[in-house]
Amino acid sequence: MRSCSRCCASPRSGTDQRSSRVWRLWRIDDSARGIWRRGERAAAWRMRRAGCGVIARNLRLGPGEIDLLCRHRRTGCYVLVEVKARIVSDGPWRPEDQLTAAKRRKLLQLARTLRREERVRRAGLRIDLVAVEFERGKRRPVAVRHYEDAVTGG
Repeated sequence: MRSCSRCCASPRSGTDQRSSRVWRLWRIDDSARGIWRRGERAAAWRMRRAGCGVIARNLRLGPGEIDLLCRHRRTGCYVLVEVKARIVSDGPWRPEDQLTAAKRRKLLQLARTLRREERVRRAGLRIDLVAVEFERGKRRPVAVRHYEDAVTGG
């Protein structure tokens, strides 16, 4: 009897490829990219709870990238969201502490680029910060904090 080389046990390798694929789907990715991805998902959830609809994720503009672009359902205001995520056990600092002066300048530059569009200029724009903390090996965030108007100026 022959077995499929893609999803069934391989007679030569002695490993069940199906079970390793399931393991890859269920294991928790604590790498920087995995934390970033889960943090963005948690931030999108938080923004929806705050009454915003997510318009775009990882929006590339000339000066950089916007993590989330949302629009407040009630006021119609556009919200540029910066997401900071980390694992709690990685040190005493909080994700909010990673919003440096250089990053603030970059966010203001991105906001100026967005304001060039007429509909954004008419509706208004604010820059929010969502800080997400995870425990190592846990899927759900320990804390999700939302700061409205975290960056002002320009």
